[in-house]
Amino acid sequence: MTRLTEDDITLAGEYVLGLLEAAQEASATARIAVDPAFAAEVEAWRVRLMPMLGTEQAPPAHIWTSIENALPASTGQDLAPRQLTFWRAVSGISMTAAIFMAVLLLQKPDAAPQLAPQSPMVAALGSETGNAAMTAQYDARQGTMLLTPVALDTGTLYPELWIIPEDGKARSMGMIDPKNPTQMLVTPDMRQYVHKGALLAVTPEPPQGAPGGVATGPILASGKINTL
Repeated sequence: MTRLTEDDITLAGEYVLGLLEAAQEASATARIAVDPAFAAEVEAWRVRLMPMLGTEQAPPAHIWTSIENALPASTGQDLAPRQLTFWRAVSGISMTAAIFMAVLLLQKPDAAPQLAPQSPMVAALGSETGNAAMTAQYDARQGTMLLTPVALDTGTLYPELWIIPEDGKARSMGMIDPKNPTQMLVTPDMRQYVHKGALLAVTPEPPQGAPGGVATGPILASGKINTL
């Protein structure tokens, strides 16, 4: 798997916050489809920022002064102007978000973050040709899965999501929207199969789903679930 640089991580954050220019956004979207590590980083940013996107209180100016003064001087990891602009842009979200971002910024890239008791699970689904791609984010506490298509063309058919755990049996999780994010409630009997290492896959099926719960179309995109 690709090892992301600090610029890659910043790019993923800017993508989620909508700070990129049109050309940069298109390039990042295309990269999500072919780079699972970058796609997972984008989902990680969505998880981090989701609880903070509802407020508009900006932090006082002295907060940024303190943050900049706390940054180490003359090291090999000094902030580029683009990175500092990114962190300043986040200030429009909330004071809590700004402080949270500062903590992330000052962490060493190789430092392993401590996982919460229930770490979010994500998957980057793609195809060998790069023509189909989708990301999935599962919240075990709520039992919900957010599916975000990047490129998912099923022609006259409709995409159906499947999960394939260790036993190798594909189980349908339901139909999804090929163009817009889908918030899916995972039924209690299916939650046991949603865990790290399980495979998610998408196939084109009739509007009502695969007859008899058995996939009829080829796999358009697939990817394993991982934890953040």
